[in-house]
Parts: sequence; structure tokens; C-alpha cells
Amino acid sequence: MNVTPIKAAKAPFDLATEILWQNRWDSRVEALRITIGTLVNDYGISENTAEVAAIQAFADLDSVNLSARIDVDATTSHAVIFRDASGKPVMLTARDLDRMIQQARDAGLAQVVDADTRRPVVLQTADH
Repeated sequence: MNVTPIKAAKAPFDLATEILWQNRWDSRVEALRITIGTLVNDYGISENTAEVAAIQAFADLDSVNLSARIDVDATTSHAVIFRDASGKPVMLTARDLDRMIQQARDAGLAQVVDADTRRPVVLQTADH
């Protein structure tokens, strides 16, 4: 008897990682816009799920060789604990992040990926 293996569908995160890995774009905004659009239009993934998958995949690829990291075990809904390259904790509260995003908006560095929905917002720095 021949048994055909069932090919499991790839998770949205894995698809987003492949899309981002195979292409290089000029900016974070462009990379996320195209990746989210591809997940929604070509794979039928909901926009909310596509946004999160694309953001997470971009962050993983962007930080692959970085020793600094976000400590997910210490992070809460109101405090992000960032560990610098030496492992020292840096506290960023929701208020801190809100202020940083407002400062980035004021400086023209915060951009929306989708002009219609006005989300997600990304910080566009000189090296991205």
C-alpha cells in the first residue's frame, strides 16, 4: 500500500520569514507592507495574523547576530525588559515606549505600513 504523506501547511511566521529572507527591500515599511500583503493575498491569512507574523519574522531576521535581546520571561504588559549586549537589564515602560514613539513621529521617523488602516507603525531608522 502506498501512503501519501500529508504536507502540513506552513505557519504564517515561517511564510513571512521565507518572504523576507528571499527579498531585500529599501525600508522596513516596504518589507512589511509587501510581506503582509503577500500573506493576506496569496495565502489567505487574516490581516491581523499577517501583521504579527511579518513583524516577528522581520525582528528575528533583523536581530539574528545581535547579542542584545528582549527578555520575554521578565517582560509584562506594561514593561519591556531589554537585555543589552552585556546582559544588563534596561526597563522600558509602556509610558516610555509611548513617549519614544511620539518623539519618532515628531521627528518623522515613525511611519505606517498601510496608509488605509494606519497600522502597523514602524520606526524607520537610517540603517533600515
